[in-house]
Amino acid sequence: MKFVENMRNLFDTLGLDSYSEEIKHIRRNALERFVRLGLPTHKNEEWKYTNLSFLNDIDFVFPQAPQSTTVNDFLLKHNQIFSSLLAESILIPVVNGSFIFDQGVLDSTLNLLEFRKVFANGILPEILNNFNKFYDDTNPFIFLNVAFSIDGISVKIPSNVTIEKPILLLYIYDNFQPSISSSFAHIEVGDNSNAKFILMFYKVPVEVSLGNETVNIYQKNGSAVEVNVVQYDLNKLKLVNNINVVLEGNASFRGNSFSLNTEFVRNNLNIAFEGSFSSAVLNGIYYCDTNNFVDDHTLVMHNVPYCQSDENFRGILDGQGRAVFNGKIYVARNAQKTNAYQSNKNLILSEEARINTKPQLEIYADDVKCTHGATAGFLDKEMLFYIISRGIDKNKAKSLLLNSFVSVNLEKIEISPLRDLLKEIIAKKLHLEDIFFCSALEMELIKSTE
Repeated sequence: MKFVENMRNLFDTLGLDSYSEEIKHIRRNALERFVRLGLPTHKNEEWKYTNLSFLNDIDFVFPQAPQSTTVNDFLLKHNQIFSSLLAESILIPVVNGSFIFDQGVLDSTLNLLEFRKVFANGILPEILNNFNKFYDDTNPFIFLNVAFSIDGISVKIPSNVTIEKPILLLYIYDNFQPSISSSFAHIEVGDNSNAKFILMFYKVPVEVSLGNETVNIYQKNGSAVEVNVVQYDLNKLKLVNNINVVLEGNASFRGNSFSLNTEFVRNNLNIAFEGSFSSAVLNGIYYCDTNNFVDDHTLVMHNVPYCQSDENFRGILDGQGRAVFNGKIYVARNAQKTNAYQSNKNLILSEEARINTKPQLEIYADDVKCTHGATAGFLDKEMLFYIISRGIDKNKAKSLLLNSFVSVNLEKIEISPLRDLLKEIIAKKLHLEDIFFCSALEMELIKSTE
């Protein structure tokens, strides 16, 4: 069945009777916008290298209600791996699009947070109005999310508060039919408050799922937020992940994205500066092997003067792995004194691997410092030879070079249990016997002292 027709028919079974007329109107309009735009093809510039035609071959339904044991089963199965991270986190599970608070790992910190249902409390119009700059024709899935979200929450962090533990949103997909799951989260961080978030995705590999998730973050003056997106070993999951961030003045945002052995992932990360003297740092690592695909699309909108952004994405591609990176920096006419930097570096380990990278600058101000660049190449043969000549076998030497390539971004994670977990995961991907990570600079120093 054609995907758009499938979605139109599925919407009729959604059941909106319990919602207000205003919410019904918003969701119906969102569906109509999606239907009018249709499924993106290669003719759509923002989807030029992303083939979505496979969605036309799957007859999606809404997932079954979450099983009462789903979260506990996950925790029991993965406790050894995630024990340190879970012990240091506030866990909020999202199972098949539904927020399951009674199965989370919560503590008294939540007394500082205000939770409200987005669709039941009538706050959706205000939220969408604050983020309407990101709801445009380039991304039909953002409208499909508004129309189809099974559940939606608003989390408000008051002013002058530091949330000591990271808030972990654990997205679990556990379905026995081809299903589409969508959820909507709005996070508002008050003046001078600090919070860290982890978005972790897990797929029970039974039947194919399409996950279409949205997280909108509004940062008020002087706030600081770190968001870490963790996607790995997502067999049978097709994921579209939308993160939109608006920053007022003197705010700072740090976004870290890790996509490791994912079947199909499209990450849309959008940042808008709406107050001066704010900053954003974006880091990403993706590892693609055969049958893996990752598409990272970033948009940084410098709408006001005196803001800074720094973007660094690194990829490793092996087998028949495919990746896309499209990063755009927009500088408005009055956004003078902007500093914006963007870098995308890739290592190709096989002749069949492919990367399509497209860094972009769109600048309308004249007193700015903006740079961008992209590289794709193979391992440094001279460095590889040097390491082998010191008695290290070729595979180990290769792993050490890859390790140094990605460690630059790994070390920027401020949540130590998450940093250790990702080091362990990547070490296994790179076939390292231990979790030793050193930077390229450190390897140069080692070489110079020999």
